[in-house]
Amino acid sequence: MNKIFFLCTAIVGGCLAACGQSNHSRELALFVQHKADSSLLKNKVPGILVFYQDKKEKGFYTAGFADPATQKKFDDKTFFEIGSITKTFTAYVVMSVLRDHAIPDTAFILPYLPAKVQHNKALSHIRFVDLLNHTSGLPRLPENMELNENDLQPYSAYDPEKLFSYLATAAPSHKKEYEYSNLGAGLAGVLAQTISKKSYAALLDQYIFLPFKMLDKNNSIENSVNKSQGYIDDTTKAAYWNMNVLAPAGGLKCNAAEMSRYLTLMSQPEDPVSKAVIDSLTAITYKISPAVNIGRGWHSFNVKNKPVIYWHNGGTYGFSTFAAFIKETGQWVMVVVNRFDKNDTVSDKIGMQIMNKMLE
Repeated sequence: MNKIFFLCTAIVGGCLAACGQSNHSRELALFVQHKADSSLLKNKVPGILVFYQDKKEKGFYTAGFADPATQKKFDDKTFFEIGSITKTFTAYVVMSVLRDHAIPDTAFILPYLPAKVQHNKALSHIRFVDLLNHTSGLPRLPENMELNENDLQPYSAYDPEKLFSYLATAAPSHKKEYEYSNLGAGLAGVLAQTISKKSYAALLDQYIFLPFKMLDKNNSIENSVNKSQGYIDDTTKAAYWNMNVLAPAGGLKCNAAEMSRYLTLMSQPEDPVSKAVIDSLTAITYKISPAVNIGRGWHSFNVKNKPVIYWHNGGTYGFSTFAAFIKETGQWVMVVVNRFDKNDTVSDKIGMQIMNKMLE
């Protein structure tokens, strides 16, 4: 049985009238329910989680199961892999570290790399901003990353030594064209660690999790048993990825409570410092198509006479995810599917449909 919660200020069960919902909110909630239920049946995925905020009214809907084996449903504390949505966290961290060290994001990265890499002048054209908007010319993955179709942990053995060995001889394109790169985003996070002399986890705490009040010490990924089970196909369970040195490209595991707070503050920052960072992340740095642009981390969808929708998706072997928000309106959505390679048909598709429904 599916479950739907209507929220006013927190996730609570109840009827429509108890929350004083408007007609638009009721229509939106029923729209979300229909999209999730129909997508579950059509695509035969284990489970779908949708949570959203339409100005001040929140919604939380689940279809199927977070863990089919135990028939456990998603709740707001259930962890899942957010995949490449991690890149938006990394972009926030990188811009914050650069600000605190008086380094413009137009600075070239080569002086901040190890000495053995600095000899490779083929990297001399790459700036920090190029890593964040995927125009560095670096490939999607490093060529010395050994992959095989049966490896369910493709990143786990890829450590800093292998990364810098690759960069010492890499010959990226100089075309300054958009080419989505996990390598580039991961390297941006590595450089933030080098400059700050802090770990990626420490930087996330310093700039995002602590100031955004996202941390719940009683429900961390390390000690929680409330985890969604991802699937690579109908029967094969997928372990959560250990992304090693490339964790800044897609290694975060979060829950709905954390991501609700994150997306709320992306849409409506609470202080001028975070607003300035978010404005830099969402400012257009490259036009991918007439309607799609990228800032620093976040992509944007621009249609004439409609608010700009900022979005990012994510995929691991166990999860397909999508997150989007509109600046300053308090409107956002996140969709989680615990199945590999379901972005086009489920998570991205219904996520954007929900955003467009909010704008009616």
